[in-house]
Amino acid sequence: MMPGIRRVALGHYGLAALSGGLLAMSYAMHPFWWAAWLAPAPVIVATLRAPVASRRRLSLLTGVIGGISSFSYHLTVGGWLAALLILALVTVAWSSAIRLAVTFAERRSFLPAVLAVPVTWAAIDTLLIHFSPHGSAGSIAYSQMNALPVIQVASLGGVPAVTFVVLLAGSLLGVLLARTPDVDRRGLRATSVLAAAAVGACLLFGVMRLHHATTAPGAKLALIATDGIRTQPRRWDAFWKSYGREITRVIGPDTIVLLPEAVVRLPAAAAEQAGRSLAAHAMQHRSTIVVGIIVDEAGRLTNRALIAQPDGSYRWYLKQYLVPGVEAGITPGTSPVVLRDPTTGIGVAICKDMHFPTLGRDYARKDARLMLVPANDFDVDDWLTARMTVLRGVESGSSIARAARHGISFVSDRYGRVIAERRSDSTMGTLLARAPADPGDATYYALFGDVFGWVCALVWAILLAFRTGRFSKQVARNGFRELDRISNS
Repeated sequence: MMPGIRRVALGHYGLAALSGGLLAMSYAMHPFWWAAWLAPAPVIVATLRAPVASRRRLSLLTGVIGGISSFSYHLTVGGWLAALLILALVTVAWSSAIRLAVTFAERRSFLPAVLAVPVTWAAIDTLLIHFSPHGSAGSIAYSQMNALPVIQVASLGGVPAVTFVVLLAGSLLGVLLARTPDVDRRGLRATSVLAAAAVGACLLFGVMRLHHATTAPGAKLALIATDGIRTQPRRWDAFWKSYGREITRVIGPDTIVLLPEAVVRLPAAAAEQAGRSLAAHAMQHRSTIVVGIIVDEAGRLTNRALIAQPDGSYRWYLKQYLVPGVEAGITPGTSPVVLRDPTTGIGVAICKDMHFPTLGRDYARKDARLMLVPANDFDVDDWLTARMTVLRGVESGSSIARAARHGISFVSDRYGRVIAERRSDSTMGTLLARAPADPGDATYYALFGDVFGWVCALVWAILLAFRTGRFSKQVARNGFRELDRISNS
């Protein structure tokens, strides 16, 4: 290979690696929000300018580097098989999306070229929400949790809408940077205006939504958590010895006391006795107490939240979405629980449940405007899992209180603003806060679900059909040129 050609090839791989690095920053446990906006651009430029024989390698390189940032986390949580499988799927998906964009860019079909990457990943997000045992976990949308105006679009179209907006910007940038002197400037200009207008409109919506956000102090919350109790208590008196003093210290009239997931394990009969005991305590102090309990019914385990209410009654919520492998021996629940409060409906969910937007929408349609979430994390994912839960509030229009061991306890409002938070440690710590009171209506996403995501899935299927199906390249080129003409007119 001649030196000049070698330098060009190295430049292509350098750009692909740059995109991979930006993706790795986006998928990290503590992501950089701006990296996702730029990630598609360098590899689109490199792949369009590289020889056809190199394109698959370039796009795969981007996917591998992008997926490797979360490999150690998946290895810790799910083992080698799960980690390798997820890395392979992420790599192939990114490679496919990039080459789809490049195919249409070469044909001068600029609108589908710019749409290919965002549509692909919005469609994938939609499929994961409805069919993955991990729900929406792993979406690049969560990289935006520090960019509050961006995540407001989740109230319209959920996780797929956030993903689409972010990747649309980077894809447009890539196509613009890769343009050649003989490009159809009119078609490219029309596509650029449409894409930029869409991104701008979403950002303006987010800014305006935050500008008009108004909340008032609501229920008093006390979130208790500690990592210092190494062995899960197997008797109620042992649990009360560890947590009872702090519960008694912070409890008071109209206070909600929330403890993490699975802080005690009891046989079924003892669990019912614990329910009666805690309900009497709640009635005495005119408060609500929620405790995460593993209940053993003759070998059938359930992961529950015991909810003791001010009227002396108690209820059970059973965790509906279980962590694959980790909770293999636990039976899931099937029903939401909504408590009726004088000011707002209160829903209860447990940890992994909040990775599933469908559950959040279910609660929103039942008028739950405050979610109580006992949780137990894996330390390394503390920030990310907390912010995933925050996004459920933006999607469905609810405030959230989450008490976590080995993670972050927090209170957030329906706009994704974190009001207060505390990282658990070896001490018995309590986060005191007020739940933001905003009895606003359910969001569009709560009412209409993943309509936008399914439209993206349909468009993705059409793009793939025009690329690889029965349609010839000439038919595809003519069809999308007509689409460009319509968008330009």
